[in-house]
Amino acid sequence: MEIKLPVSELKSVLPVLAKVLNRHSSLPVLQHVHLQRSAEGVVQLQVTNLDAFAACRLATVQPGEPVAVLIPFERLAKTVKGCSPTDSLTLLGDEFNLTLRHTLAGRPVDQPLIPLSLFEWPIEPKIEAPAVMLDESIKEGIQRAFACCSSDSTRAALQGAWLDVSDPQAHYVMGTDGRHLFSANSFRLDLKEPVFLPHHAFLERPEFRQDGPWSLAIQPGDKDDGWLQLRSNRWTFTVKRQDHTMPNWRQVVPASHTATVRLGEKATALLLDVLPKLPGKDDPHQPVRLDLVDRCLLVTAGDQSTPQDTTFPVEDAVVTGDNLTITVNRTHALKALKWGLTELALIDGLSPLVFSAPGRRLVAMPRRTEINEPVSGSDTQVTPEPIPESVNENTMPTNTQPTAEETPEPQPVNRLAAVPEAPTKPTIRSVIEQIDGLRDSLRSTIRQCGDVVDALRVVEKDRKTTDKEVEVVREKLRALQSVSL
Repeated sequence: MEIKLPVSELKSVLPVLAKVLNRHSSLPVLQHVHLQRSAEGVVQLQVTNLDAFAACRLATVQPGEPVAVLIPFERLAKTVKGCSPTDSLTLLGDEFNLTLRHTLAGRPVDQPLIPLSLFEWPIEPKIEAPAVMLDESIKEGIQRAFACCSSDSTRAALQGAWLDVSDPQAHYVMGTDGRHLFSANSFRLDLKEPVFLPHHAFLERPEFRQDGPWSLAIQPGDKDDGWLQLRSNRWTFTVKRQDHTMPNWRQVVPASHTATVRLGEKATALLLDVLPKLPGKDDPHQPVRLDLVDRCLLVTAGDQSTPQDTTFPVEDAVVTGDNLTITVNRTHALKALKWGLTELALIDGLSPLVFSAPGRRLVAMPRRTEINEPVSGSDTQVTPEPIPESVNENTMPTNTQPTAEETPEPQPVNRLAAVPEAPTKPTIRSVIEQIDGLRDSLRSTIRQCGDVVDALRVVEKDRKTTDKEVEVVREKLRALQSVSL
């Protein structure tokens, strides 16, 4: 057997496969690459962590007999890292005795490998279901849904993107974390029911995203044994299907509004440049206040380190409707502006704000912070109407005026946080989802422990190096002491 592996391809392929590889697994086979050459001469590299399989077909076709071997991933990656992109690696031998040959200083160097038996490699699921094509607009919607999905392991149904086909007139791509929500529509997918695509680092790699159109195949199975497969021109990603109930996300999207803002190109460019620089960027919630005052848009931000908030008007913004004040997370606003969602629809200071463009929208919950007070009209001579405050008359003493402490402040109702279904009696499905969340949390903890162990090993290695250097210095001092003048 002889297989040539171009280093230039391996340098781009191995970092992507590493997103699926479980380097801290106790199973040695999960730290290997399954290399296979088909009868047509197509060479494929594949890795797995049992829950997902990722594979890439190399561009170079190499005629030869079909063969499959397991190669240690770390050994292959380190060898590729030390080679020039113009070099090639050569794999020699058979599945029991392998040699990896590369060039060092212009001379061939052979590295013996100890491969594992192919019987230890997990069986890859067979995907026989017909594939559904996903065009570039759907791919873009999925990526933006991933950017808005949750990272909370206890809310597994929000940790990915949903392909919603419940409306026969328009299919949607949706993702949310309970604080902001992205949706895109006007798609037509040959699917019978909503599909959940779990958020995975592999799916965000440009090597996969930019490798032509995607196709989606759903292989049903018994109970939770179903699989999803996404394919591009050269890449294949197969992952276990997660059977969640899709949140009723439409109920959180406002059906009406009292004011709108249309941002022109100059206004959009200004906000993209200024919002990240405003005070309060170190606040975990990144608050920024929007004031709609007499057909003008004012942006205000501040923090405890500055005695006065920073306010500036936004030109090239067309404002219609009522005056109002609302505070939002600037990171949500920046996402919307970067994605071209430049039309804002508002109801009041306590209801969700909608950024939209044809076929796309981002819904963001408002925030109630100390900068949510209306702007004073010292410079502009305009004062936005304050948000009306509700008063609980039953708690006020008779014949007295209500004070600020006795007047409860209205709070935003987080309609996005209510995305998951209403609390119901525990079911087997809900218990399984809780167990899955606990398992993912334990995996994260194990990975963190592995990182700590690696850091300790580095520290120990540095300490040993320091001890050796100190011992060398001591030896030289002893030699100097033995010198007689």
